[in-house]
Formats: sequence, C-alpha cells, structure tokens
Amino acid sequence: MPEKIPWPFSRLFDRYPNRIFTKWFQRIAVDIKNRAISGNIVDIGTGPGRLPVEIAKQVENAKVFGVDMSEDMIKIARENAEKAGVGNRVEFRVRSAYDTGFENNSIDLVISTGTVHHLSKPLNAFNEIYRILKHGGEAWLFDGRKDCTKAEFEETVRRLGIEKDIPLPISVIERLWSKIHVGYKTEVFYSGKIGKAIRESLFEKYAITAQGAFIRIELRKS
Repeated sequence: MPEKIPWPFSRLFDRYPNRIFTKWFQRIAVDIKNRAISGNIVDIGTGPGRLPVEIAKQVENAKVFGVDMSEDMIKIARENAEKAGVGNRVEFRVRSAYDTGFENNSIDLVISTGTVHHLSKPLNAFNEIYRILKHGGEAWLFDGRKDCTKAEFEETVRRLGIEKDIPLPISVIERLWSKIHVGYKTEVFYSGKIGKAIRESLFEKYAITAQGAFIRIELRKS
C-alpha cells in the first residue's frame, strides 16, 4: 500500500471511508478541548482534513495544521475547511511524516489517525515528531488492530456511534476488518516493527494501549 493516496482514489476516500470517522474525529477534538491543549496542533497524514476541521471547531486559541503527501488530498482538505467555515484557522501543507517542515520545538500536539501502518520508515517518522514537538508536548497516534475480537469490534462501532454510517452489517464489516489494509496485528505495535521503532526513537516516555478495534500510541517529549 503506498504512503500517499493518489487521485482518483483520494476522491473516493473523501466521499466515503473518511466520512465514516467524522464522529470519531469529533471525540478526539473534544478530548483535546477537555485536556485544555492549545497552541500549534498538527495532524500527520490528514487526508481530506476532517480531523483538523473538527479540532478547529472545538479548540479555541489553537492553530491547526494538516500535512499529507498527496497534493489532491490537500486540495480536498482546504475545500472541506472552507465549507466548514474554519479556513482561516486551519492550514494544510503537502509534506510527509518524515519531513513535516515545522521548526524544532514548535508544536504542542501531534495527532495521527490511520497513518502508522502506511509508514515505511516508522523510526524516521517518530524522530521527526520528536523534533517538532515542544518540551512537554505530546503525540497521539491511532491505528487499526487487525486482530481485535468480534466483541471489541462491535463495541467500538457502538461507542463511536457509527452503526448507521457503515454500508454493511457490523458482522460483515467485522469479518472483512482483518483482511483489509487498516492496521497491524496488536503484537506489531507492542513488540514488532512499530514497537521496536518507538523504543529506538528519541522518545523516552510513551504508552501503547489497545482500545477496542484501535491502538493508541502516546508519545511525550520530556
């Protein structure tokens, strides 16, 4: 699977798969608000930009950025931000997880959803995140668990409130989950190449937790 989604697949991704997770993005934005995090926030692998849009709606005193390798994704993201009325508070750039273009120690929070499994060089990406984070800054990285149980998958769908947003019965989606490119088996995040890259990175403080059908990686710069 390529690290960037090219046209015309970028348009298809915007029209359907990414929209399903809008409610999830809203929850992440509320979490940021409740944690009183402000300043500069970056979404790496932003795709159509819906997560930065939701953050801009919820979080005051924040400048939100989205970076993606796909030029068309960035074009779509800018259009989505304008439609949502937050175009003046969100900035999108064509950059990669390995070279975000931000200055050292300039970012308060890095967010990423569904991007970790696309990274061919996860160690480089984690060290780039470390470089741009301010001291005390955090990164929240979410990705799919291909080996979650049926119960975990169904609970996640219900918790996110997306039962009516998915095109097929939950039971069908659950069976397909392990076969599509949505993430890794849990062991990859803990002891496999992702876990290994985290331990070898510049980060000394990190936590990896399974949350239903997803994994949450938290990195903190001392």
